[in-house]
Amino acid sequence: MMIPQTPTAGPALPVPFASFLRTALTATEQVPAQAVAAAPVGAPLRRTVLVQEIATRSAANAVGTAQLLSQSPDSTTIGELYAMQGAFMKQLWQIDQDWRAGLMRVYEGTVSLRKANTLSKVVEQDFNLIGQCGDLMTTYMTSVATLVENTNVGYSYWLSKKIRAAQAARAAATG
Repeated sequence: MMIPQTPTAGPALPVPFASFLRTALTATEQVPAQAVAAAPVGAPLRRTVLVQEIATRSAANAVGTAQLLSQSPDSTTIGELYAMQGAFMKQLWQIDQDWRAGLMRVYEGTVSLRKANTLSKVVEQDFNLIGQCGDLMTTYMTSVATLVENTNVGYSYWLSKKIRAAQAARAAATG
């Protein structure tokens, strides 16, 4: 018995990366609007839409940054990029310090559990610690999300100004 040969696919044609990324970003930008228009946005879908918008903006920022640095990598732009990265890391460091301080408060609360001498006090302290953990996680995640959103929007604004200025300078040089 002979096994039929499976036809092999022809070689894939290379697609320029910029074209591929532009197509992917265009398709991604359409999804949130379609999703929002198709159904009332409940919490799970709203979260997905918002995360997708940040991811789309981040990808667009990456492409814009590559474009800007490939066309006009001047020392001022590089210095501003380093300054923004430093500010981001400083804020992330502060969020980390707040997280660690919160963990120490929770730890100190666990030590005080030993001092409770009735079941009702132990249960109260247990649930107080659970609440503190929840508050700590909420504060941490909210702080990180706020930092990411603000950085993303601020960077998009800065990048668009830089790209417009570079385009204006090129137009003035050629015109």
